[in-house]
Amino acid sequence: MFVGPLLAALLVSAAETDNSRLAVIRTPADFTLTTQDGNPFRLSSLRGKVVLVSFVFTTCNGTCPATTHRMVLAAEALAKAGLLDKVHLLSITLDPARDKPAVLRDYMRLYDIEAKHWTFLTGSPEQIDKVLSDWGMWVRPAANGQRDHPSRVFLLDRRGRLREIYDLQFFRPRWVREDVQLLLKETEKRTAQP
Repeated sequence: MFVGPLLAALLVSAAETDNSRLAVIRTPADFTLTTQDGNPFRLSSLRGKVVLVSFVFTTCNGTCPATTHRMVLAAEALAKAGLLDKVHLLSITLDPARDKPAVLRDYMRLYDIEAKHWTFLTGSPEQIDKVLSDWGMWVRPAANGQRDHPSRVFLLDRRGRLREIYDLQFFRPRWVREDVQLLLKETEKRTAQP
């Protein structure tokens, strides 16, 4: 029986994740936003790395500081395990009107975040709205200039596929490290196959 290249690739992809507890959820749409340094940044530029994506805003007095703190702890756990060079963290603003690049840089300094492994992103309100929609996120105005939104962190494998969505309650450094290790092992198995 002849199996075309596309079907063969799909079968291999399915076989890779059949035994994984981290099923492929979907592949998010690519986007280009602006970094904390004012440079364009394309999500697809991170192919080959495992990626953690959060959505926060810098004036948040709710869950955003907790999300950022947990991301810091996850980065520390990954660094201790020698994995941080294979991972990149992204934080996308939920408030592009206020979170301009300079504001994002100040926020990063507040948490002692180094840009080598972690990028903060902003863009026009239209760009951010499109990304939020593509990722199944939402944001709406709340009292005192705050914003109501879900607290989620997304895990992408090295091929840019969404493999886990963490609620803040389940975003634990040890669990993140284990999930990253699992995704890295999948890639190793795939490249080791003849």
